[in-house]
Amino acid sequence: MTSEGNTLGPAVVEAIDVHHHYGEGAQRVDVLFDINMQVREGELVIVTGPSGSGKTTLLTILGTMRRPSEGKLRLLGTNVSDINNAQLDRLRNRVRFLFQKRNLLSSLTALQNVVAGVSTTALAHPAWDEVRARHLLGLLGLGDKAESWPDELSGGQQQRVAIARVMIGLPDLIIADEPTSALDRVAGRLVVDQLQDLTMRAKCAVVLSTHDERIFDVASRRLHIEDGRCFEVPIHYH
Repeated sequence: MTSEGNTLGPAVVEAIDVHHHYGEGAQRVDVLFDINMQVREGELVIVTGPSGSGKTTLLTILGTMRRPSEGKLRLLGTNVSDINNAQLDRLRNRVRFLFQKRNLLSSLTALQNVVAGVSTTALAHPAWDEVRARHLLGLLGLGDKAESWPDELSGGQQQRVAIARVMIGLPDLIIADEPTSALDRVAGRLVVDQLQDLTMRAKCAVVLSTHDERIFDVASRRLHIEDGRCFEVPIHYH
């Protein structure tokens, strides 16, 4: 599948017969059943479903934040159950997470928070990181907020800073849980357009959960989770 002429590459993340539950015995609660899916380079996949359907659990499994109870997860061609913790940590360095809780460092300005997204990676280049960070903030409508502290920003502005911090490291995979939930229509559009651009230019893969039908048009595919089961549904463009 392609997105606006964008040729897709190999699978970045793949779930194979994944099942997940919490607790054991009488306390066991099954939340995911027989999940089979893959996301390839250059794809932005939207995940939808009602609250409690298993969306967040699936995202944390895809990002290796938790291991599935059963089944296999492959990240960048590697079966994560076959590697040790040090190897898994190296793989995780190629994944970035964007959740509803923004986790900005209060002691850093917006600009410094963005630079922190790349400063500990192999891509770090101090001479260019600030330039790139300012560029991203400008693209997200925050060019005049670079020197502001997090507590001087609105919730929506903080979310856009968090998104710039994720994007600056050019990850192979971005996992985003409701990234536009705190944003108005214009700001939300800026965010998803930049994520879509990242998939096309940097061959990044994005898995994004949302209830916001206004942003469905950026998706390569839409997956819907209901009662722990996942299936693909068509995207209706307006």
